[in-house]
Parts: sequence; C-alpha cells; structure tokens
Amino acid sequence: MPHDDRPAPAPSRGTEGVHTLARFRFESGDELDALCVGFVTHGTLNAARDNAILILPGTGNTRHSADGYIGPGRAFDTGRHFVIATDAIGAGTSSKPSDGRGAGFPRYGVRDMARAAQQLVAERFGITRLAAAAGASMGAFQSLELAIHFPDLPRAIVLLVPAARSGSVMRQAVRAMVAAITLDPRWQGGAYVDAPRAGLELAGRLYYPWTVTDAHLESLDSAALEAEAQVNVARSAAWDAWDLIRRYEASAAHDVGAPFGGDVAGALARVRAAALVMPVATDRLLGVDSARAIARHVARAEYVEVPSARGHLGWRAIAGAPETAFIDRHVAAFLARAA
Repeated sequence: MPHDDRPAPAPSRGTEGVHTLARFRFESGDELDALCVGFVTHGTLNAARDNAILILPGTGNTRHSADGYIGPGRAFDTGRHFVIATDAIGAGTSSKPSDGRGAGFPRYGVRDMARAAQQLVAERFGITRLAAAAGASMGAFQSLELAIHFPDLPRAIVLLVPAARSGSVMRQAVRAMVAAITLDPRWQGGAYVDAPRAGLELAGRLYYPWTVTDAHLESLDSAALEAEAQVNVARSAAWDAWDLIRRYEASAAHDVGAPFGGDVAGALARVRAAALVMPVATDRLLGVDSARAIARHVARAEYVEVPSARGHLGWRAIAGAPETAFIDRHVAAFLARAA
C-alpha cells in the first residue's frame, strides 16, 4: 500500500468480524446481492448501546490503520468506549473487485462507504447513536458524510487530515497512479492474468512524495530515502490492480457538495455533531484550506492544526512521536467534552 499502517505501541488485537449487507444499492444505481463489511472491535458495548466509536479507514488503509490510537488511556479509550474499526468497501475483508468481479465490480464512492458503515452498526450491533465517528483522510471523508446524511447518528466526529472535497493535487496524483498501472503491458486492458506489478510499484513511488513534505524528504540521506520509498512501493504492489484503482478513484472523487448541487457550505451546515477538525499544517496532498472551510461551516467545530514536518502522514501513530502524543491528547480531551 502507498500508506504506512504500522501502529504505535502494543495495540489491542481486538475481535475480528465480517457482516453481510443484503441487496446493497450503490449511489450509482448498481446493486450487489451481498456486500461484506469487515471490522474489528475493541472494548465493551454498554447496555444503552451509546458508547461506540466508529473508526473509518483512509484510502490505502484497513481496519487496523488507527490501532496505535486505540486502547486504555489513548485517544480512543477502550476503558470508556466500544471501538468498531471498519474496512471500507474495496479493501481488506470487505467486498472488493478482486473477489471475482474485477472491472465488473460496482463503481462506488465515499457516500457508499459511509452508508455501508451505518448499516453495519445498526444491523450488527443495534446502534442508533454513536459516541463518535472518526478517521483520517478518506476516513475523515466518510465520517463527514455520515454526519451530513445521518445527522442524528454521531454525537461527535473526529476529522484527521480532512477535506470537504478532494482537491486538484489529490486528483492529479491519483490520475498518475492509474496511468502507471494501465500503461504496464501486463494490464491487458484490465483483463490481466498476471498482476501488472511494475505499474503498481511505479504507482506507489509516484504517490509517496505527496504524502510527506520536501523537508522530510531532504532530511533523509539517499539510502534512507530509497528505503522509505521502497516500503511504499511494496505496499502498492501488494494491491490487486482493480482494487487500488477503484479505491483511489473513489477517494479522489470525494465531494460533500455533490448531492446538493455543488453547495459545499450547505452540505456542511447539515452537520449537527460536535466536530474536531485536525489537519496537519504541512499537508500538501489535501492542504489545510478545505479543513478550514469545514471548521467555518460546521456549527460546533473545533479547529486544531497538528504541527509536523511529515505532511499528510503526520497523523500516523508512531511510538514516541510528538505528533502522536499531540493527537492523542487533543482527541481524548475533545471526546471527553463531547460526552
């Protein structure tokens, strides 16, 4: 994967599960008779079923991408909350093109992911009110869409490196990734037998610099830089090509205003939940302008910039990192106030 899923210290292993949604209808109008949604839970659901936090994954991530923030005394405190971390449509243990449909898998978007997550918590756990919905990057996109389209579901939302819509940098980066894959001779018009590995590797290399900063890149010597790039190359190559393309295209198409005639401000005004908006100050993949717009137009928003030289990936939980401690502290305090 292009992103790094390595968590900070000793996260809870949790309880794994997969829930099947019957006859799921996508925003495009396509349908699947059965849509699987993978998840992992931590902690205990209380009798009132109102202490759950739903954590939604980023574009290149799985249900385990936020593990470093989950546990007793952490941002998502399992001593107080029941944490449900999901796999969004298109990756992990959720339904995805590589399950067999390939190019025939329905085109999906962020709102489809959010609606699948809402159905998961309602059907599997009987939850109609969440303590919070949270996520980073595409996980923040999903949390925002939940708060817009299911305004009575989350009491609070935690938006790490968020955007109300994906901007030109994100869209162009994804176009470059897709071009790298589809120009690989093994792509075969999408009917590949052998994975277009060279294209997938190049896609990861192209995307990687946008997720960090010039300062971070220049701080590494050539060997360390190549080692870090190779981690991202290998993660990208681990994807099925159709899975990666559909997932990243869905994230690049994110726009909360689309169902409202392009009115982003009007969409954001529908949010009733308290919101913590936490961009990374140096993020060049999504930038901070869209995060600031969220804070302006959501009535009960708090805005905090994460100080980091790591850019978009500054939200990642790394043991001993000051950014991780900063996020842990601010998220925990916000959730305590929201409760």
